[in-house]
Amino acid sequence: MATFINVYERQYYLTNLNNNAKHMIEKRRFPRIFFEPNERINGIFSTDTLDDISFTASILNISLGGIQFNQKRQEYRGQQPEDTLVLRRVIGMSDLVTLTDIPLQIKWIMDNNYLDHVVMGAAFLSLHDPQYRVLKSYIDTCLALHKYDSGQ
Repeated sequence: MATFINVYERQYYLTNLNNNAKHMIEKRRFPRIFFEPNERINGIFSTDTLDDISFTASILNISLGGIQFNQKRQEYRGQQPEDTLVLRRVIGMSDLVTLTDIPLQIKWIMDNNYLDHVVMGAAFLSLHDPQYRVLKSYIDTCLALHKYDSGQ
C-alpha cells in the first residue's frame, strides 16, 4: 500500500553559511501519495512531439496536481524545466490504469552528478474528468486508510 503525506503547509528551517536561521514556508495545493521503492510503480513517458521516443521512470509520488519521478542517470535524455512530456501509462498500480496520455510540464529537475538518478517534478497540464475522478478516489482512499490505520 502506498504511503502518503498530507502536506498543505510544511515549515522548513534552513541555515545559511553564517549559521543564521531562516524560515521558509512551502505550500502545496494537493496532498501527495508517496510510493515505497519496493512497490515498483513506473510510468511510461514520451515527448509531446515524438510518440516513438519514450522512457520508463519510477514514480515517487503523485497528487491531483502532478507527479514526481526519477530516471536512471544513463537513461536521462536531457529534459529541462518547462519541457512538455506525456504520461502514456502507469505500470504496477492497477487502480491508476486509466491514467493514460496525460500531458505534463516539467517544473523542476534535481540533477546531481553524484547521484545515480535524475529526479523530476511535473505538473499535469490537463486531466479528463474520468481520470481526475479515478485519481481523486485513489488519493482519498489512501488518505482514509492511513487515517484509520494511524488512529487519527
